[in-house]
Amino acid sequence: MQRLKWFVGAIALLALACGEVSESSTLVVRDGEGVLELPLVSTSAGRSYKLVGATFAITGPQSATITETSEDSVSLALIAGTYSIQMNGEWHVERTDAPGVVVPVTLVSPNPLTFTLGEGETQPVRFLFKVPGDATADVGIGVDSGGWISGTLDFGPLYQPLPGEPPDIFSELSEKSIPFVISFESTTITRSVEFGTKQIQVQTSPVTFQLGGSVPGAVMQRFVAMLQGHSMNLFMGAYSSGGPFASFMGPIFLENMERNVRFELDPIGLVPMGVDPEGYPLLQTVPFSANASLSDGSTSIFGFVSNGTFSPQ
Repeated sequence: MQRLKWFVGAIALLALACGEVSESSTLVVRDGEGVLELPLVSTSAGRSYKLVGATFAITGPQSATITETSEDSVSLALIAGTYSIQMNGEWHVERTDAPGVVVPVTLVSPNPLTFTLGEGETQPVRFLFKVPGDATADVGIGVDSGGWISGTLDFGPLYQPLPGEPPDIFSELSEKSIPFVISFESTTITRSVEFGTKQIQVQTSPVTFQLGGSVPGAVMQRFVAMLQGHSMNLFMGAYSSGGPFASFMGPIFLENMERNVRFELDPIGLVPMGVDPEGYPLLQTVPFSANASLSDGSTSIFGFVSNGTFSPQ
C-alpha cells in the first residue's frame, strides 16, 4: 500500500540503534523507506481490546526500539528490507471498556516475528493472541474467533547451489529451526463416512501465515506472502475395529495453486483428539508431530515438526 511521504504517527518516544531519540508526532518517510504499522487496539463483535505494557525491539537493515505504546497505534519509518520484531516487557491485554482488568490470552505468534517491508509500503504487523471462549486478539491488534496451527519447523542440511546456478530461496533455511503459526477466523466442517472411517473435512477461512526467527527475505516474499489469505484444508478421521475408536489427522494443505506455492504437513501416527458420541473426531486442541514440505514451484525443502499444536477453534 502506497502512503504519502508525510505520515502522522503516534510515537512519543523512539530510541534508535544509533542512540537518537525522536519525540516528533509527525513521521517523515524518505526514499528507500517504508512504514511499519503497529495498531494496538481493535474491535470485533462489539468488543475492543488493547495491548498494554509491551515494548518492541526491531532488528534488520535498521535497528530500533519502540517503548511508548500508550496510543492506539504506533508507526515507524524503516529502510526497506526484512526484519525481526521482538515483543518484550510485562505486557497484557485489556478490554477498552474495562481498563486495568486483564484479559487472559495465549500468545500464538512466533516471538520474535519476521516481516518484510517494501519501499513506499505501509506494513501492518500483528502478534496473534487467543482469548479463550471469546475471540482472538492480534496485536497490532485485530480480533477473530477462529483457531490455529503452530509449531517449529526443523530443517536438515540442504544442497547449496554452485556458483552460477539459480538461487534456491530455501537454501538459507538449512539446519535452522523456524517457528510458525497459521491462524484462521472460522472453519467449514463436512462430515462423511469413507470405508468405515468417520471423517471430518475442514476448510478454513483465509489464513494469516507467520514465521519467526531468522528468515530470508526471499522466503518471506516468494513463499509466505504467496500463501497469505488462502484457505487451508485438512481432514480428521476415527475408526474402530470392534473396540474403542482411534482418531487421526490427515495431511494439512495450504497452497496457492496459481503460483504453485504449497505448504504441507503430514501428521505422524495417531493424534489423541477423542471422539464424540457418534464416533466422529472432536474439534479440540491437541499436540501433533508431522513431516513438512515447503515448495515455491521450482524448489522444495523438507523438515519436521515435533512440537505442533492444532487448535481448530
